[in-house]
Order: sequence, then C-alpha cells, then structure tokens
Amino acid sequence: MNESPTTTRWKGIDPMKKHTTIILLVTALIWSAVLVGCSNSGTKNAAASSSGEASSGQESNKPDHKKIVIGLLAREQPDVQFVADKLKAEGYDIETKVFNDNIALNTATEDGSLDANFFQNKPYLKSFNESKNTHLAAYGPEIFTTPVLFVSKKYKSIDELPEGAKIGIANDSVNRARELQLLDANGLVKLKEGVDLPTLLDIEENPKKLNFVETDPRNRVGIFPDLDAMTAPSITVYQMNDPEVVKLFEETKEVYSNYGGIVFVVKEGYENTEWLDKAIALMTSQEYADWLLETYHGVKQPLN
Repeated sequence: MNESPTTTRWKGIDPMKKHTTIILLVTALIWSAVLVGCSNSGTKNAAASSSGEASSGQESNKPDHKKIVIGLLAREQPDVQFVADKLKAEGYDIETKVFNDNIALNTATEDGSLDANFFQNKPYLKSFNESKNTHLAAYGPEIFTTPVLFVSKKYKSIDELPEGAKIGIANDSVNRARELQLLDANGLVKLKEGVDLPTLLDIEENPKKLNFVETDPRNRVGIFPDLDAMTAPSITVYQMNDPEVVKLFEETKEVYSNYGGIVFVVKEGYENTEWLDKAIALMTSQEYADWLLETYHGVKQPLN
C-alpha cells in the first residue's frame, strides 16, 4: 500500500519524540491564533480610539453658540452692553469689538470674524453689498435712529454763515445724500429733483457758494475745528460733549423715520439666531426705550 506523505514524514521517528513534537506544534498554532486575535483587537481598539478622538475633536471645534462676538462703533457699545448684561444670566457671553471703520466692520462680518455687527441702517447696507459684492443681511427690525444735525462752533445761525464757508459732509453715498437733502430742506442748497442719492454734482443752486469738504464720517470730528459748520448724526455731536457746539437745524421725525434706524447685520445663512432673537426682544421693549431716554435724553430715538 502506498504510504501517504505524512506517513513517510513520520517513519522512523521515536514515538515519544513524535508525541512531543506534535504537542509543540499544536502549542505554537494556539499561540499564533492568540497573537493574531490580540493584534486584531488592538487594531480595532486603536481605530475606535482614533475615531473617538476625532469625534471629540470635532465636538470641541464646534462653535459655542453661547459665545457671541459683535462688532460696532463706539457710539453703539453702551446699547450692546445693555443687552450683554441682560443675557449673561441666561449663559450668553457677548463680547463687543469696537471698530472705527465701517468698511472693516462689514468685512469682518462677511469673513466670519464677527457673529454680527450693529452700526448701520438698511440703505447703507444695501449700498455696501452692491459696491463690495458682499453677502450681508439685516436681521430683525430697526432698533433706534439718530437724527442728522447741522452744527457749528463759530456761528449761531445759518444767516451768519459767510459766503464760501467750509462745510463738512460725509463722503459715502448714503450719508452724503441724506445730509445734502437736509441742507436742501433748510435752504442752503437746491438739489436736482428726482435723484435718490444726490452728490455734490447734483447741487443746482448754492447761494452762499459753500465749499464742501467730504470726509469719512468717523473723521469729521477731527476736522471740525477747521470747518465753519458740518452735518453729523446727533449721537456724534452728543459724544463730542462740547457746550460751545450750536445746533443750527436738524432732521424732522418724518425724514429720519423714512431712512430707518440701526439694525443687526449678519452674513447670509447665519443660523445662530437664538441670541439675536433674545437681544431684539430686549431692544424693542419698553425697558430699553426707557433706558435710551434716561441715557441719551432723546439723542437716540427708539423706532419700536
């Protein structure tokens, strides 16, 4: 009978040695299986651990919706601080960042550095989006407005303004148009009819031959000593805290109501709106209206 390869392999080997060899082989096979199992288990555990760490990392990188950063001009900081103090009890940590540049404020909101900003009205926002190709949106109603004034430290009435007087005026399209219309309404200039955003080129009559100095709205206080008079929001004049400044005239309620007031602005698609809803509820309440009156004595007019 032909012997199998196995039979041939074991032929002539001592039975005791054969038994010992078999035991050793079986033991080796068992240990191999154990090691492979441990290796697989370790790999699975490492993968699970890695997955858990990644998940934990993703959680830690998620924005904390209780931490809010709002950009504003210095003139709006007390108002947002009013909100921050009220919402702190509900766990919201609202940080204010003060800018001195409107463009930088909107740019920081566009790139996500800010959750929102609070300094502008809807006409200015519309003009900014169109000129800068940004994607910003007003959220909620207008909160308050500040009438535009025409003021001077050198003269007490417009009749005293000399021919060729230097008049400061904003250099951005929306504020400049609003301020020119104020001058038109009070007889200092006559503008072309039917122009929504008039510029200096739309002045048809200038009886006193006034010289207009266009400047960034943030800079007009700095150049005021070199001017005979200037246009400025009432809050700007209020913050100057200069008793020698004389108000020559101001916008009527009908005019500033048409222009609207300050709104919260966010980037389109912003979803963290819980705090915004709470902030707006506060700022459209009687409590806030009373605070405005007590703090600003009519300089800021609530619109709700």
